[in-house]
Amino acid sequence: MLYFLTLWKKFVSFNYVSILILSILIVSFGTITIHILEPETFPTLFDGLWWTMTTLTTVGYGDFFPKTIAGRCLGMFLFIFGVGIIGLLVSKTVDSFSKYHRLKLEGKIMYKENHHYIYIGWSKKTKDAIEELFDSSPTAKVVLIENLDTSPFDHPQVHFIQGDPSIENTLLNANIFGAKRVCIFADSLIEDSVLKDGKTLLIASAVESLSKTHQKPIHTIVEISKESHIVNFKHVNVDDFVLSYESVSRLIAKTTLHPGTSTIFRHLLNTKFDGSNIHVITPLKEWITYEDAYLELFKKGASLLAVNEQLNIPKFKNLPLQSTDRLYIYCEENMLKTIQTGN
Repeated sequence: MLYFLTLWKKFVSFNYVSILILSILIVSFGTITIHILEPETFPTLFDGLWWTMTTLTTVGYGDFFPKTIAGRCLGMFLFIFGVGIIGLLVSKTVDSFSKYHRLKLEGKIMYKENHHYIYIGWSKKTKDAIEELFDSSPTAKVVLIENLDTSPFDHPQVHFIQGDPSIENTLLNANIFGAKRVCIFADSLIEDSVLKDGKTLLIASAVESLSKTHQKPIHTIVEISKESHIVNFKHVNVDDFVLSYESVSRLIAKTTLHPGTSTIFRHLLNTKFDGSNIHVITPLKEWITYEDAYLELFKKGASLLAVNEQLNIPKFKNLPLQSTDRLYIYCEENMLKTIQTGN
């Protein structure tokens, strides 16, 4: 009895892979042996496998059962050792899933998929941005990076990475080179705009440093507090900027002078008004100038808002379009597909 307990303690201390291999060996042993011992009762290996599995899982349907002493001894062996090993395998499997779930919740599991969006920094703005992203693109995948103990956003398409985003290893754990975009939110807990943008700049520098080191471009979007700080971010090749406080102040001022201005911005940013949204396309081959693109898009039911960073299309209507130009248009989703196919 003491020997049995000692042996069982050794089994319990085995890792998951060892238990799995041992379980496969026991199942194989039972399947082959019972077929050899009683070929008439178990004419095929599958019959032997069926009896072995029902025995090990204590189901015991009774449709197959050994009739010889040797076969019944094998059955007793499977009762004593096999059932315990299979139970241990099930227990180890459940523990593995529980451990994986806990590590994922704590942000300690590396993200290995591609074509995702990385959001750095957690606040209500981040939550709203993720929800808006899912409204526009329900299949989108997000990796959230923040130095918190557990994930602040429970969603099957949001993967949490715990750590300092200014450290290279944290960014690599988020699979930064497989991401479509990297969005850096300003720290809402810092009130001073210089310190707030300084922290954002540090993170953006870490992202761009990885981009240069591995020679892989990373499209970076940052939230900044003051427009005068943009020049500092341009030194590290940040692609897009979103002004937080100054944008709100200016919009309120514009709406004060010209009532209804805020409604226009809400229409542009929210698809729930009429189903339209801002999209980015490249020029079709038949569009030679800005004017060509403007008129053709108008005929198709879309509005050309800007070409690259140029909003005043009429002023530059004769400028030639380049294949690399980005055209920002406002239209419905189904209209976008028609435009892109050139129909």
